Amino acid sequence: MSTQQTAPTLYKDVLGVKTAYRLFGASTGVPLLFCQHFRGTMDHWDPLLINTLAKARPILLWDNHGVGKSSGDVPLTFAGWAAVAIALVKALGIKQVDVFGFSMGGMMAQMVGLNGPEVTRRLIIGGSTPSYYEGVASGPDWTLPMLLNASTPEENEEAFIKTFYSQSETKIAHGKDWWKRMNERTEGRSPYLNMEQSLRQIAAVEAWFTPGTNPDNSYDRLGELKMPVMVVNGDDDIIVPTENSIVMYRKIKEGNRNCHLHIYPDVGHGFLNEYAEMFAAHAALFLDMDVVV
Repeated sequence: MSTQQTAPTLYKDVLGVKTAYRLFGASTGVPLLFCQHFRGTMDHWDPLLINTLAKARPILLWDNHGVGKSSGDVPLTFAGWAAVAIALVKALGIKQVDVFGFSMGGMMAQMVGLNGPEVTRRLIIGGSTPSYYEGVASGPDWTLPMLLNASTPEENEEAFIKTFYSQSETKIAHGKDWWKRMNERTEGRSPYLNMEQSLRQIAAVEAWFTPGTNPDNSYDRLGELKMPVMVVNGDDDIIVPTENSIVMYRKIKEGNRNCHLHIYPDVGHGFLNEYAEMFAAHAALFLDMDVVV
């Protein structure tokens, strides 16, 4: 069976753009579509998480337009990101997927669920936030520039470990272990975004947090999410404050009994890597559990 480190890169025409993806893992079951964070590609997922989940279900990793090995430009809204995801699923002839979106990918995942409910069976939103609302908090203003301006491998490692992990000796060691795992694939890796495409991703964030009613944003529409949803984060996320996950959970829960909240202790934005095997087990349990009626 192919793994995160060995799965071949394939290409599909999606909305007229050459789009890179990898589909591997178990041969049966509902594929789990992964939606990635700021500047990340399909090679910036933790193999420990991916390969654990791949033992029991198909895994669909991909590079959005303008990202990694895909052509085109990054769409300027998360609704635009989601449109590519939905079109990719349909272009591959997949009836339904489960969706996991992390950080900015979680913003995209909300819009996949809202604008593509016909292809979204279940939804996991990790380390993320709804769009603008009075109760939505902002993180410190140094994190995004640090991630944006990192250019060398050493600068990227430092930026991600400083923003994803607290800075105790133990946590930094966890971060370095994750970074080593994430770079185990050496052949055919997707490159980081260049500055032009990274700034287009930031433009999508700015649109997300612009006040006012906007069908391209999620907060006022979260009640439309009728599929089972799990909101998950660490208890000390400095990039996307943890309280935003709680705000999102409560808003979805108003009209959806199948909404769950899971907060991991003593961890920040990097919860899915520090708790990779545990999170994989919890995600698998959620994806397979009975629906409350």
